[in-house]
Amino acid sequence: MGMATTLETYMLRAGVDYDMVHHDPSATISEAAHKAHIRSNCVAKAVVLKDKKGFVLAVVPSEKRISLEKINELTDRELALSSESEFTPVFDDCKMGAVPPIGNAYGVNVLMDQSLEDNSDIYFEAGDHENLVHVTDWDFEILMRGALTADISTKKR
Repeated sequence: MGMATTLETYMLRAGVDYDMVHHDPSATISEAAHKAHIRSNCVAKAVVLKDKKGFVLAVVPSEKRISLEKINELTDRELALSSESEFTPVFDDCKMGAVPPIGNAYGVNVLMDQSLEDNSDIYFEAGDHENLVHVTDWDFEILMRGALTADISTKKR
């Protein structure tokens, strides 16, 4: 499949430079990082949350997990994990489980973990289970424009 059309169009319009990293099929973003030989702290994963106001993407390094407690305190909302069946229509050009963290491309608000700012290179799902998009920190910042950046993660157990 390659890159999701919505994501590709958004990136082209934003004028960011990127390259694609192909890897063997993976079931998770952590597995994709491993198969592509990329440090997991450089790989941004998207977790889709929802409440009565709608969807929000929480973006954290693949080596971490979101903290709903931190997120709900920060946003003064009662966000919870969304099921794939609920958000699939929003990300209809992506394979199930391969949502890119670029919420702006899909009209979804984004919360980004501040630890992602420590990397000079960022990788993320292209919309399938065989490709990662690679951008520089500068281009990632352009793609994430408007995202609320804060400490929203905890270490995986």
